[in-house]
Amino acid sequence: MTTYFKLNSPDSALLEADDSKMESGLKAQRVFVPCPITNEHNDGSRRISLLYLQVSHNRREELMIWYFSWNSGFVIHEQLLEEFAREGFTGYRIKPATVRFRDGSVSTEYREFIVTGWAGIAPSESGIHVVESCPACHWKHYSGITNYEKVIDWSQWTGEDFFIVWPLPLFKLITNRVAQWLKSHKVKSFRLSGLVPPHPPDEKFGYTVSRLSNFLPEDLAIKYGGPLNLG
Repeated sequence: MTTYFKLNSPDSALLEADDSKMESGLKAQRVFVPCPITNEHNDGSRRISLLYLQVSHNRREELMIWYFSWNSGFVIHEQLLEEFAREGFTGYRIKPATVRFRDGSVSTEYREFIVTGWAGIAPSESGIHVVESCPACHWKHYSGITNYEKVIDWSQWTGEDFFIVWPLPLFKLITNRVAQWLKSHKVKSFRLSGLVPPHPPDEKFGYTVSRLSNFLPEDLAIKYGGPLNLG
C-alpha cells in the first residue's frame, strides 16, 4: 500500500478564483453533451476556452491558485513547475492560463494543472457501487464510502505522483514524496488531508458523475475509460 494524501485548497475563501469568464469578459466557452433521453443531466460538460482566472487579492506569493466555478482545480506558477520537473514528479499535464489580480494586473506565468495519473475504479470493498445509471449516457450515481482504507486498489494505479480514482475525479491525490516535498519547501496555498475529512459527510448521498473525458484529457479518457465504458 502506498502512502498518499488528498491535495486541498487553502482554508481561506478569499484566495479562491473565479474561472467563469474569459479575458474579454464573456463567459468561458464550454461544450455540453446532452443526454439523449432526459433534460435532468448532461452526458458531458467540458471547458474548451483557455483558463482565465480572476482573484480578489494581490498576493503574488500564491504559487497555487484554486478555482471552483465548474470542476475544481488549480493553476501553478511556472517557478514551481520548474521545480516539479527537476524533482521528476509525474501524473500531470499543463496548459496556458491567465490570472488577473485585484489591482488589474495580469499574469501569464501560471499554468492550468491537469492531474492525469490513474488509480482505476474504487473496489466494492470501499462501499462504493453504482446505485443508479442512465441507460442512454454515462451519467451514474454511486453510493458513498464506508471503508476509506479500501478506496484504492493499488494494482490499478499507474504509479504516478498525481492521480485520481473513479468515481472521485475531483479528489486530487498525491504520493507521500510530493507531500513531503511541498511541506519541506514551505509551499503555500494548499492543505493536505487523508481521504477521511475531519467531519465526514453523510455518505448516504454518494457521488454523481458523468463521462471520464470531463476530467481527463481525451486520449487518456479513451485509454483508461474505454475498456470500462466510462466515456
